[in-house]
Amino acid sequence: MSLLNRIYLFMGIPSAFLRRFWLLSLFAVCLLTGCSGQKTPNFLQMVSEKMEGQKVKIPEIPAEAAQARQGPISVSLTPQQEQQIGLTLESAELQPFQVTLQTTGRVQAAGDSLAHISPPVPGNVTTVFVKLGQRVKKGQTLALVKSDAIGQIESDLLQASLQNQSDLKQAQVELNFSKAAYQRELKLYRDRISAKADLEAARAQYEKDVANLQAVQTKLQSAITVAAERLSLAGATTGVAEQVVRTGHISPNFIVAAPRDGEIISRTINLGELADPSRELFTLADLSRVGFVADAYEQDITKIHLGQTVQVTLDSMPNKVFSGRINYVSDTLDPQTRTLTIKADVPNPDLTLKPDMFARLKVFVDNTSILTVPRSAIVRNGDNNYVYVETGEHRYEERLVKVGDDNPQSTQILNGLKLGDKIVTKGTLALQGTALKAKDGG
Repeated sequence: MSLLNRIYLFMGIPSAFLRRFWLLSLFAVCLLTGCSGQKTPNFLQMVSEKMEGQKVKIPEIPAEAAQARQGPISVSLTPQQEQQIGLTLESAELQPFQVTLQTTGRVQAAGDSLAHISPPVPGNVTTVFVKLGQRVKKGQTLALVKSDAIGQIESDLLQASLQNQSDLKQAQVELNFSKAAYQRELKLYRDRISAKADLEAARAQYEKDVANLQAVQTKLQSAITVAAERLSLAGATTGVAEQVVRTGHISPNFIVAAPRDGEIISRTINLGELADPSRELFTLADLSRVGFVADAYEQDITKIHLGQTVQVTLDSMPNKVFSGRINYVSDTLDPQTRTLTIKADVPNPDLTLKPDMFARLKVFVDNTSILTVPRSAIVRNGDNNYVYVETGEHRYEERLVKVGDDNPQSTQILNGLKLGDKIVTKGTLALQGTALKAKDGG
């Protein structure tokens, strides 16, 4: 046996790892001694030669040894304890469950309930009758605008009317004269004084003058009809043309009226400003029915269809739910967000929902049978969810589960339980306290 091995045995150092550790410590002492000017003993010289060329490797301690594994926590209770905490068991079972998708979005006025109001012709605003946010009825006057275009149409009509009245008087005079001549010729012909040719000439003139009078009258009516059409296109109310002819006065104003019931959600015009067809004066919205715009994630787009029922909730009114249906699903994804735009039509009879409100949307996708447990069975600890499963007589195991959607009564179990497992639905908090003590070694 070598001297070095005898030293190991004498020192009681049997393992290779501890031998190397001992040699390294001894070598460090030698270095310190050398630094003080002392010579290295032959023994240390021999140890150094033995260590030369060898690599010292400190083995890693396995994670299993560093931290003991923790299995499921089991809790045992006596029958008296179970009765005291009111412990109740139920079975995990398959139940019809309404599958839903959750997303967020905003409220907006329904597209077909909006009315963008602009003047048909330029003009100056002389009066504004409504304020922003005011509710109005169909046909209600919103503003009064003075228009040169309307004034010109009415002026042309008045001029045509005055000319027609002059033509009408002249035609009436000529008709009266030809009528008298025809009646005279007729009497002379009957008395055998006048020739038949003279009678026919008088009758022809008379009929010509009758037709001329009718033509003058028709011309005036045509002028009124044309002017009324032009005035209507320019925004004037019905009957303005007849009023101009009847009174002989022009009124170059037109009324901006509400085309439907609704609320003024935009007003961009004030007294004295120039109104132009390219400028929107008012935006009117019927908010008794609103739209909800949201984005669906790409993985959910196959589950969303037109006509599906939705529920809308707002953070400002968490206890109030608004129901509606999907009426639009986009055909394309947003390339930036990879989401699909959907819209839902939601009745809003009390006008609670306002445009641009932030809201949450729940889409009812389908009814399916899925493993569920009562909501009272779920115990939450941080980000984890647990249930307590009966594993033996008066013995219960804490089980980590993955949950899905829930409703007022039940919660979906996606992983961690199997059909028929007996779970605790009442007394879970007491069990949780006992389990925490068990984890802490209490």
